[in-house]
Formats: sequence, structure tokens, C-alpha cells
Amino acid sequence: MKLLLSTTLFLLNAFFCIPAFAEKADRDKPISLSSEKASFDDVRQIYHLEKNVLLTKGTLIIRGESASVKIDPEGYQLATIQAKPGTLASLKQKRDTGYDEYVEGFAEWIEYDAKLETATLVGKAHMNKLAGTKISDKINGDRIQYDSANEKYQALSSASVKSTLSSRRKDQSGNIKK
Repeated sequence: MKLLLSTTLFLLNAFFCIPAFAEKADRDKPISLSSEKASFDDVRQIYHLEKNVLLTKGTLIIRGESASVKIDPEGYQLATIQAKPGTLASLKQKRDTGYDEYVEGFAEWIEYDAKLETATLVGKAHMNKLAGTKISDKINGDRIQYDSANEKYQALSSASVKSTLSSRRKDQSGNIKK
């Protein structure tokens, strides 16, 4: 049974590794944080934020109820954003496609690693690809890893990963129709 579950999780991970094409300019932007209450430990390089937390880095926006941000010796931030009980934390980032497209995600908590340029969404996790305000693709799982540096996201679930992918029709010159 464990082998079947492990094999299923591996296959789902392999099949649902989908390009996300994050905004390239975001890599060089600083992280900005805001909240209603904050405390800082400069010696340990740990910051705690409470109530209406907002993390931004270029077009990346993560919202939640509380957050803990740790700074590593190289100066990179590792932020864990928690949702208010009964709600979900959110993430949204513009895609680098030349069109009005975004990736958005929701989960009970989100961990953002500025060094690896990854966000891990855990607990009731789901992500959508938006064309304007219309959802074009979506994926749901227990855990979703969003890798903006490599332009991919992966989903894992103990039961099953569920996804909906929109048609990608091409015109006569081979370009995807929008």
C-alpha cells in the first residue's frame, strides 16, 4: 500500500509539473513587509508580524494574518505566512508572457524562500492561472510548490491531485490562441 501511495505521489508530481512563467524582473526587487503589529529580534534576525500581513516583491504579493521572517547569513529572507483560522493565505504574481496573466494561490500557510524563489502552499492548497480575471488552469492538492525561478509548480496530495487545464489551440503559424 505504501509503495502504491509513493508511486502515485511520484507520478502525480511528475505529470503536474506545469510551467508558470513568473515575472523575471521580480528576482531583483527587495521584499517589503507590512502589518498592524511587528516585533524584531536583530540579534537572531527574526521578525514577527501580526494582523493583515502583506509581503510584496515586485509583482509577487502574499497576504495572511501572521508571519515569521528569518534572515539567513547571506541576507536572504525565509517567510512563513499563516492564514487566520477558517481562512486561507493568498499569493498572486504576474506572469512574464506579455499578456495580462497571473498565477494565484491559496493555502492555510505559505512559505516563501527568497533565495530559491519558491513558495510552498500547505493545507487546502490550490493555484490558478489567470488570463485577465478569468481562470484558465487550476490545480488543487495538500501541498503545492511554486518555483518562480524555474517557472514551474508541483502539487502533492495524500488522496489525489485535481487539476483543470484549458485547451491550448494553436493558429496556423503555431502560436497559441488567446
